[in-house]
Amino acid sequence: MTFLPILERELRVRARSRPAYWTRFAVALVGVLVCVPPLLWSGPFGAAATMGPGLLSAILSAAFLVSCAACLLTSDIISSERREGTLGLLLLTRVRAFDVLAGKLGSAGLTSLCALVAFLPMLMLPVLAGGVTGGEVVRKALVLPNTLFLALAAGLWASARGHEWFRTTRDALLLLATLVLVPVLVGPIMRRIGALGPDLGLLSPLGSLFAAGDAMYKVSPGAYWASLILVHAVGWALVLHAGFGLKHGWREQRDEATASAPLPVKQPDVAGRSRQPLADDVNPIAWLLRRQRGTQAILWAGALVGLAHHGFFILAARFVGPSMYSSLTWPLSLATTTLGTALFAWAASRFFVEARRTGELELLLTTPFGAKQIVSTQWQVLKRLLRWPIVVMLAPILLRLAYAIAMSLTGSIGGAAHGFPLGALNWLLDCVTIVVEVGALCWVGLWFGLRTGGQARAIVWTVTLVKGLPMLFSILFWILVPILFYSLGRRIGQSFWIMSFLPQAVGLLFYLVLIRMARHRLRGELAGAEAVSLGWRQAPSSAARSAFAAVRKARHWTPS
Repeated sequence: MTFLPILERELRVRARSRPAYWTRFAVALVGVLVCVPPLLWSGPFGAAATMGPGLLSAILSAAFLVSCAACLLTSDIISSERREGTLGLLLLTRVRAFDVLAGKLGSAGLTSLCALVAFLPMLMLPVLAGGVTGGEVVRKALVLPNTLFLALAAGLWASARGHEWFRTTRDALLLLATLVLVPVLVGPIMRRIGALGPDLGLLSPLGSLFAAGDAMYKVSPGAYWASLILVHAVGWALVLHAGFGLKHGWREQRDEATASAPLPVKQPDVAGRSRQPLADDVNPIAWLLRRQRGTQAILWAGALVGLAHHGFFILAARFVGPSMYSSLTWPLSLATTTLGTALFAWAASRFFVEARRTGELELLLTTPFGAKQIVSTQWQVLKRLLRWPIVVMLAPILLRLAYAIAMSLTGSIGGAAHGFPLGALNWLLDCVTIVVEVGALCWVGLWFGLRTGGQARAIVWTVTLVKGLPMLFSILFWILVPILFYSLGRRIGQSFWIMSFLPQAVGLLFYLVLIRMARHRLRGELAGAEAVSLGWRQAPSSAARSAFAAVRKARHWTPS
């Protein structure tokens, strides 16, 4: 069994990495956070009988999203070996392609399974709260490892086919979204038009979750077990397809990569493209930023995630009850918010991360362009790229505000007109907060891109600082303020809703402080890394001190 040495090596590498420890902590923390809104709405704001189902829906939604995100662990696990040139050397030995896949899948699977096990004790909270049977919890808990295996197999399939990290991650996410959403959406449509045949929803993990409920399971228990088996079979089919593709195609892909590498076909196009929209093409920093591909696509992806977040949750608030809204939409909101902020942080930090890795930053610091110009040019380019994505992201809130203003002017709001000023103020504050938050993500992303050693660390620290701390304050606010009102015997009225603007105001002030701090720190650290500049730009006193220091050093110099 030649895959066992590969599995042992991968497990040793993962055991020595810090993310292996912090991932379990983060997953358990997410499980705690998703329980807070259902408890709030089921306690002082709703009926206690809905606490168990609401908690179960919230925890399962978060666990399902975490299991789907496991495809990111394997989306670059083979392509990174191909980029480093170690895959071909590995396959020249007695190790086969399926041994490599089994070792990589086993290491990533054990790591992610340990993180999922840290999440599973949270599933007992709905049973203790009441309204949920233990059998339903156990059946739905069995769906999570199945979903985890499907996500890992999708990432492995994409990694075995591709070469670049961005493309393999994109293919893995698209494949997993297709396998999860398309059968659930197409199955009811085919049943409505009268098409005969098996239920396509059983091919999706979401279909397994729906079939695991008490009502569905009592009617047809075989559908649940058939769905589990089918989803598991789809995962193994992806693994086998990745193995055959890796076995027969690694030599051709390597030959194509080596043959196309020395051809400078795209260099004139890159230089030509860099001059088209820029008036400051003599600036090497702007030229390098323009040469870096994918930044605008990442910003548009973050804006589309924000558009889906605001548009979906505005519609969900109208068609879903309070308890179901807090239990289902809060995990989705947490996932979309984290994904959107991570994309903006990635776009902002990638220049400094790649410039430090390739040595371009040291070359820039030797030019007459100082730290202030390096930072200001990056901010100007990011502002230029962010104009239309921010407008698209704010479109649902602006349309809602325009509709409310139009209804108030025509007198169509009626009895609810007294709540219009507070609602309009809330929406305006949302727009300002989103714009300032994106600015904070850009500045803090630039700072952590310079400070941290890798892209993943820069994204994690930026999202934690910019989004994690205000979210934690908001959660604590919504926990403590209702308790304070009820302990004082006061009813929740207009004063409470006025106080609800406090988290947004504090978050807006926090973002402004972060922007100022990150800009000051970034310029200071870059200025400290600059080489000593000579010529008329240097002050006479500093030039004299540098000259005396050089002479003093030369006096004590001895040839080696």
